[in-house]
This record gives sequence, structure tokens and C-alpha cells, in this order.
Amino acid sequence: MPGNTMCNTWQIIEVARRLGFQKQFPWSRDTYIEDIWNEYIQFHDNPKHRMAPYKVLKARSGVQWPFVDGLETKWRFNVKYDPAAKGKDFDFYGKKDHRAWIWLRPYEPPAESPDGDFPFWLNTGRVLEHWHTGSMTRRVPILHKSMPAAYVEINASDAAELGITNGSKVKVSSRRGSVEMTASIDGRGRPPRGMVFVPFFDESLLINEVTLDAFCPISKQPDYKKCAVKVERA
Repeated sequence: MPGNTMCNTWQIIEVARRLGFQKQFPWSRDTYIEDIWNEYIQFHDNPKHRMAPYKVLKARSGVQWPFVDGLETKWRFNVKYDPAAKGKDFDFYGKKDHRAWIWLRPYEPPAESPDGDFPFWLNTGRVLEHWHTGSMTRRVPILHKSMPAAYVEINASDAAELGITNGSKVKVSSRRGSVEMTASIDGRGRPPRGMVFVPFFDESLLINEVTLDAFCPISKQPDYKKCAVKVERA
């Protein structure tokens, strides 16, 4: 944290104490992070879902959950890697028959597919530096500096046919809207022919103005992930 600024968590604790909740927040400023973690892991304290102690995480970040009998779970339900799994190969514990449950559902075609007017699939998603909309991660200077703006990844062969070069401005359009951004060719990602990828963290490049308002009839999840678009030089 810069300068003498106070951690957000400790600010909340201090406010709670001033509201009369000293008993619920008995921790000291030197140990409160570990104390909070120790309280949290009590809710997962069973052999199949136990979490790593704070000291283990401090010594080696990224320990995989569940953490059972001093061992992390590198491949869950696999007897070789999951301390909670028993038997020969795989053990889907939590199920009465210890076998995987697979739910079959009828095929639902996409609400929209590429055609002659909009020949590309648009795929939206995340980048390493920014989580979802970037409302938090873009406030972190080093993350913002490393990935300051969204872009569109285009297959090299598709780009050559369209006369698009790396770093040039392109327009991505659908039946609902359009957005102009920089082309990325053979960069981080290399989409297959007929597909383009755009991250959705950049509030100045609202790719969801291009995407669909449809939703999955089974899960009711909005279908912002894919739609038909055309790509052209801006």
C-alpha cells in the first residue's frame, strides 16, 4: 500500500468497532489477516473440503484446494492426486454411488450464427490483467499500464484477405451495433479462421453493444459470449 494508507479491511474493522462491535472483531492490527483466515477456514473444516493454513499460503502461494492431511489436491476426484478420494481410479465422493452424474440436455442451436452479411463469430472474454469489467483491476496502475485498452484478435489469414494489418484500426459490427478498435494479429491469441476475439474489460470500448440480448432457455444465462459480426477496416 502506498505511503501510510490503511488497508480497506482494517478500515472496516475500525468502523465496526466504533459502532459497538468490538467483541466481534477482537483482532490486533499485526495479526488480523491471519486471524480472519483462521476464522474463515472453520467453515470448511472437514476432510473433503479443508483449506490450507495461513502459514502454508504465506510460504507458497497458489496451494490448490481442497487441502487434506497436509496435501493439496492437484486433480480432484482422482485417487492418485486427491487425498479424499478412495478406491482404484476415480471417486466422485459426495454422490451415493461414488460415480459422476452426467445430465443430458437437448441441443439448443445458437440464437445467431454467421452468414453472408456477418461472416465471423465474435467471442468475448477476459485477459490476464483484468477481471471481468476491470472496475477494480484497472485502478491498479501496473495492471492498467500492462493492458490499457481492449483490442480485437483476428486470424492472420482472415486479416490478410481483409487488408488488415497488426495495429491498424478496424470496425467490428453486428446487427445491433459496432465498435472501432485496434487489430491484434499473431499476438497473445490466434483465433481460428472465421472467429475474432474481443476482451470486455474496457469501458471505452463497449463490446456488449455488439453482442446479443438472447439467453439460454435452460440455464437463463445471458448469451453475451458469441454472436455474428463483420470486420472491416475503419
